[in-house]
Amino acid sequence: MTELPELIAVGVGPGDPELITLKGLRAIQSADVIFTPLSREGDASIALQIATPWIDQERQRLVSLPLPMTRDAGQLRPAWQAAAATIQQELTGRQRGVYLLLGDPLLYGTFSYLWRELHTAANITVKIIPGITSFAAAAAAGGVPLTMADERFVVLPASYETDMLTLQRLLNDFNTVVLMKAGTALPTIVTALQQLNLLDNALYAERVGLEGEFITRDLRTLDLQHRPYLSLVIVRRGGWL
Repeated sequence: MTELPELIAVGVGPGDPELITLKGLRAIQSADVIFTPLSREGDASIALQIATPWIDQERQRLVSLPLPMTRDAGQLRPAWQAAAATIQQELTGRQRGVYLLLGDPLLYGTFSYLWRELHTAANITVKIIPGITSFAAAAAAGGVPLTMADERFVVLPASYETDMLTLQRLLNDFNTVVLMKAGTALPTIVTALQQLNLLDNALYAERVGLEGEFITRDLRTLDLQHRPYLSLVIVRRGGWL
């Protein structure tokens, strides 16, 4: 029986190429085709930049998958379907492909949507290799324990947590709150922290592991209007070590 082509989603971590897992590294190096998501035509893939030291571009084929940065399902679903069709076409006659993603493939990653489209394809085997998350790397770099003993911990998409009362309730209900992709939501987050007297319990991080990495516990002097998409806030009511 002929072995089916295989697609492996590899989380390459937050930015530092040395934070790719050994299993992920082996998958990347043994792949015939490397797939990378692009938010717009011509954009450089950060995931590809991270994995580049481990890729043989003379032997391995690089394929970009345009995926729009929008919440409009009318635009997204056709893009996911087109990407799935491209993957199936590229893997015809080849044994293995990898799909590179920042952080972990199943944590607010593009792969979950693509996986849904590929699920109906009986001619491809899909596997997933987890990656180190940006908030785990930020906590390590900033010296912040994420949880201890019986503490409660939650990870939230900051751009969706725009209701002040809801955000304050979450900050009160959990010992540690991680707010991912905080950029445009930062003014709301800081206001909520000020009102709850938690500003000294927060750590801000952007571009973790990448060029331009910036991590601070001083949110009072932070320019709240011009922060990048790849940013996060960790709030810990238990304080620091």
